[in-house]
Amino acid sequence: MARALVVLLVAGEGLMPKITADGLAVYGYDVLTATDGAAAVEQVRSLRRLDVLVIDAELGGSVDGLSAARLAREFNPKLDVIYTARVPHLIPERAKVRGAPCIRAPYHPYQIAAVISALKHRPARDELAEVA
Repeated sequence: MARALVVLLVAGEGLMPKITADGLAVYGYDVLTATDGAAAVEQVRSLRRLDVLVIDAELGGSVDGLSAARLAREFNPKLDVIYTARVPHLIPERAKVRGAPCIRAPYHPYQIAAVISALKHRPARDELAEVA
C-alpha cells in the first residue's frame, strides 16, 4: 500500500484553509497547515517527509508566500509547489519557483487535489530528456 502524500497548506486564518485541509484529507492526503510564511519555512526545515507545498502567493508577513516557496524549494528541491492567488496573472513568472502552477482563489479542495495528482503523475525531467 502506498503511503499518503504529505501536503503543507499555507493560507491565512479563517474558514477557507480549514475547509481545504478537511477536503484534502478526504481525498487521502496527510495535511499540515501553517498560517504564515515563516511557520511554513520552519515546518519544511524540520519535516523529513513533505511532498507538496500549497501556498498563498499573496500571503504577507515577514516571509511572504513567494519567498517562503523559494526557501522551501531550497531546503527540499523535490518539493512540488502549488500557488494560490486571487489575481494569479499579476504574479510574475520569475517570482515563482520553477514548475509551480497557480490556482485562482477562491478554489475548491478538489481543484488542489487534481493539480497534486497531475504534478505527481507527470514524467520526470530526465524521462522527458530521453524522449527528446
